[in-house]
Amino acid sequence: MKKQIDVCMLITSLLVGGCQRNERRDPAVAEQAVPSAAVTTLTLSTDQLMSLDWDARAVGRPMVIDKRAVEGGIELDIRFPGNTPGVCSIDYTSSGSGGRGALIGLDVEEYEAFALKLSLVSVNGQHGSGLPEEVAVGALIGPAGDGRLFACEPLVLGFSPGRTTGVAKTQMRTQKIRVIGIHAHAVNPQTWNADGNVVTLRVEPISDAGVLASRSPVPERRSHTRSVYVPDFGPWRLGAW
Repeated sequence: MKKQIDVCMLITSLLVGGCQRNERRDPAVAEQAVPSAAVTTLTLSTDQLMSLDWDARAVGRPMVIDKRAVEGGIELDIRFPGNTPGVCSIDYTSSGSGGRGALIGLDVEEYEAFALKLSLVSVNGQHGSGLPEEVAVGALIGPAGDGRLFACEPLVLGFSPGRTTGVAKTQMRTQKIRVIGIHAHAVNPQTWNADGNVVTLRVEPISDAGVLASRSPVPERRSHTRSVYVPDFGPWRLGAW
């Protein structure tokens, strides 16, 4: 009888011990990956910045007189023809109003803001902390989504320390691009040169932002022309007189 009791106690202890072992949690439990936050800010790549090409080109208005790719972005030379408010403001964009419109119609519905890094490089070829000129610059996109044709929230750049570079960020509720690019205007233009001014701006993408996939470029159509034989009349050839 005693042996039977001992055997029963042994079986019970083994069962209890097995249950306890089964209830132990494995300490090496894999942590669940935390999903990364969605990118809600849009920027433009260097190639897309180079595709900006519309400044209205009205007579007597500001215009971009040179554009070049630089490390990290592009530089624009903008000529303001005077120092009155009417000729000291420019929008340089990809637009449905003119130019090639390379970025028009692209879907931006998933984004909440458009941002670019902007730097004041020089005014009339000069730069330095002693220069008084200031420029308001911003990232421009349209439509704004609230009835306005476009939205732009500019910042002011100058030559004092810490003010030559900034990130311009414009909130937006836009579905498809109708206009996108930069805005720039002279601050206190009456203090600028009345004979005209050339402002050099550097425009760059920002990090940690989404870049749109541009559509494939449309090949240029070649005109079909026939070759015409023009005889050589020696010193009397065409165009010689």
